[in-house]
Amino acid sequence: MNGSMRFDDGNSVAIWGFTDTAAGQGQMDGMGGGSFPSPAIRVTEGQIVHTALTVPMMFMHTIHHHGIEPSWQNDGVGHISWDVTGGTYTYQWKAAHAGTYFYHCHVNTPLHAEMGMYGALIIDPKPNPNDPPGTKRAFAGGPIYDVEAIWACDEIDPALHTLQWAAGTCGGDVGLNNFHPKYFIITGVDGANSALTAPGIAVNMTLGQTLLVRYICAGFFPQKITFGGLTATIVSSDGRPLPSAVNVTSIEAASAERYDCIIKPTKTGTYTVNIQFLHWITGAVLGTAKTRINVS
Repeated sequence: MNGSMRFDDGNSVAIWGFTDTAAGQGQMDGMGGGSFPSPAIRVTEGQIVHTALTVPMMFMHTIHHHGIEPSWQNDGVGHISWDVTGGTYTYQWKAAHAGTYFYHCHVNTPLHAEMGMYGALIIDPKPNPNDPPGTKRAFAGGPIYDVEAIWACDEIDPALHTLQWAAGTCGGDVGLNNFHPKYFIITGVDGANSALTAPGIAVNMTLGQTLLVRYICAGFFPQKITFGGLTATIVSSDGRPLPSAVNVTSIEAASAERYDCIIKPTKTGTYTVNIQFLHWITGAVLGTAKTRINVS
């Protein structure tokens, strides 16, 4: 059963997002018609994780935990580790480092990622017994934050969403390289208008609070994100803390890069965040997605 995503102009495309059957614990149903992107998996540093993937006989999928370093049997790379079809396979891996990662299907990857078979993978640090209860940190010994946003920024080409799951896997040219996105989204929400107010994407915080933005460049094109005049402090890159934090007003990222950014506004107001999607060769802006940080 496929799902669908509706855009601000009223048009829709088919999606194949994983369906989470155990509330963030990594029991995934392939081709379940879930949200786009697929639901986040959230675990704790040091945890031995079991991600169970169930796939009907007529389809073939995997889960690759991007940025994790498992054994080859649990890496989820199509045709190299196990392809899952007609049953359930359980991936076992250790959440070794706190940070922002993501997971995705690694069978016919360009198409299946485009169709929504990816989601955020968050590894929280172990609670520090010296911290007050409820304290949230980006990583062990890292900065404390009050509010969190996960911005997985992506682009959508409706033409690819008419293809079957195996399109192009047997040597045929189905035009996967002929990529012309029309829509630009933030964590599954149209960035034209809806992401400006969407709960969980648009941020509402009070002055004095600290925001942690988990930014994932989830598309195929390079991206440039600016924070509406706010300064962001990059504290982690690709799931690893930086030796020294870096203050920026914008970030340029390539496909699959992740950045953890701390933002602590000094004034109330509404700050419009812009994500520009750039052509690989020319650098021309192909589209923009927007959201807001509202500080009261």
